[in-house]
Amino acid sequence: MSRPLIALAASAEVVDDVSHVAVREVYVRALEEVSGCAVAVVGGPAPYLAELLDRFDGVVVGGHQTDVQPARYGGSPRLAPADPDRDEFALRLLPAALRAKLPVLGICRGLQELNVALGGTLRDLPGDDHREDLAEPRDRQYLPAHEVSLREGGVLRRLLGTSAVPVNSLHHQAIDRVAPDLRVEAVSADGVVEAVSARAPAGFCLAVQWHPEWYAGTDPVSAALFREFGAAARFAAGRHLAEAG
Repeated sequence: MSRPLIALAASAEVVDDVSHVAVREVYVRALEEVSGCAVAVVGGPAPYLAELLDRFDGVVVGGHQTDVQPARYGGSPRLAPADPDRDEFALRLLPAALRAKLPVLGICRGLQELNVALGGTLRDLPGDDHREDLAEPRDRQYLPAHEVSLREGGVLRRLLGTSAVPVNSLHHQAIDRVAPDLRVEAVSADGVVEAVSARAPAGFCLAVQWHPEWYAGTDPVSAALFREFGAAARFAAGRHLAEAG
């Protein structure tokens, strides 16, 4: 079987006064080298993409330095970096991917998008406990910063075989009200929701607030997440081949 094809959500960036759609290379490398997938970078608002999901074997929505616009979940207006095309794209794509029984992996902003797409809300976090030290080199910013506790009987606890893991959680927003169709998978010591899964998944659906892509090749927790997603994508690819044949 050929490699599963993954739709990886891009974000808008302006470089030299020219608009680009972009993803960080670490996401592509993690999906190619650890998950064993092929990657198609897709940008928003892409209103047609939900109709083309039968061409993909999985969906990944990663992080970026923008916030989901508060109007999307009934929040108060605020001044923050925004990417309305990414919002439009992700909030349409995620429910469609779940309906199509595609594996879904959300990371950082992707967790927040999944929660909002399914009817949840977000909140700003006080203090700096979940934020990186920008004075540190980039690789050190993405080292584990605190532990999260894994829900007994949950997807992550079964996958990782432990009750707590250290994570590199770097964010200033978090889930406030969990969407009805999602279940909490992990929390930090201060009660912040750090991972969720679908309550009644037709396949793999997991989102984490931390950044497993950064050290996916060397960190056992990160590698396990990407390997599990890759296995789910291969299963979806096999299903697509069977349906086509």
